[in-house]
Amino acid sequence: MLANLPSPSDLQRLTDHRDDASVTIYLPASPLPRESDVARIALKSATAEAARALDARGVPVAKCRKVIGQLEALDSDDEFWTRQARGLAVFAAPGMLEAYRFVTETPSQVSTNDRFDIGVLLRAVAFDPGAYVLAINEGGAHLYGVSGDQETARELDLALPADLHSVLEYTTAEDQLPRGRALGANGEKTEQQRYCRIVQDAVLDRIGAASLPLILAASRELAPAYRAVNSYPRLTKHGIDVNPESLTLPQLTEKARAILDELYRDEITAWGERFELQRSKDRATGDLGHVARAATSSAVEELVFDMDAALAGSIDDDGALHLDDGGEGYGVIDEIAARVLRGGGSVRALRAEDVPNGSPVAAILRYPF
Repeated sequence: MLANLPSPSDLQRLTDHRDDASVTIYLPASPLPRESDVARIALKSATAEAARALDARGVPVAKCRKVIGQLEALDSDDEFWTRQARGLAVFAAPGMLEAYRFVTETPSQVSTNDRFDIGVLLRAVAFDPGAYVLAINEGGAHLYGVSGDQETARELDLALPADLHSVLEYTTAEDQLPRGRALGANGEKTEQQRYCRIVQDAVLDRIGAASLPLILAASRELAPAYRAVNSYPRLTKHGIDVNPESLTLPQLTEKARAILDELYRDEITAWGERFELQRSKDRATGDLGHVARAATSSAVEELVFDMDAALAGSIDDDGALHLDDGGEGYGVIDEIAARVLRGGGSVRALRAEDVPNGSPVAAILRYPF
């Protein structure tokens, strides 16, 4: 996968967690093994800062040592540091240590509280401009990862059989020598689909249950064959309709990003239209206080929020919102998103201009609330 992001159940567990010795650490990292020491040194510094913060908050010494010991053990885990992305999130509490890699670059940040600060991680999950690109032709297949913070796509390992090319050949009974493509009215199509199915199995083994779009870059003959056998739900409608062998990696990346931009615009336009329709039925709102109450009551089906908005305050157990101009409290938009996830809803981070009505949040509700 492009990054080791948390699943919805992971996010729910992190948002539900409560302990006065909870430590959240965000660090910049690098996918280059030779640069792993930079992140390790940053973790040492962050661990020391967390220890001082826990002590200042009056956390008992034994409890503090337990948390800090877990962070020090992570620093000593050589295997963990062999595979990194561009950002690293670490969550530590007594008896609990979780770390996640993600492609978005992030500045160093350390916080201690009675809950984890999931804001940066939540945005990494809810706004992911990445995609996979499958380049396939008669000569083989290559899988690439495209992300918003990399200039060009990077190739991902794909386990294909060494004799894959032989699927597109046939053998006569007389001489047992390859004679090109399969015979018969549907023979060529059948062998092309078999070839594509083998490739697809390898792709699915590589990306697992990922939810990123998959963009197909295929030769004219194989594009329809692959789409005929595809079972990945987020294969994009439009692909790169040229033989991938004719493209350099930067050209392939540029064409993939153009498709992603189009996909993003179409999805946001469709969501905005659905929001307006549901608002006419009292089943959508952009009012921050209304959304906070609805999220607390599990009434939000879909939430979009401004990925750059930062509002401090608190939300009561009944959903009452309290903003704090002094910056005290926690991020209320993050808390709203966490409550939506806890209630089984979906969340998505958008650019500010794409959230309806200029509000930092907009929600489609399960019922009038």
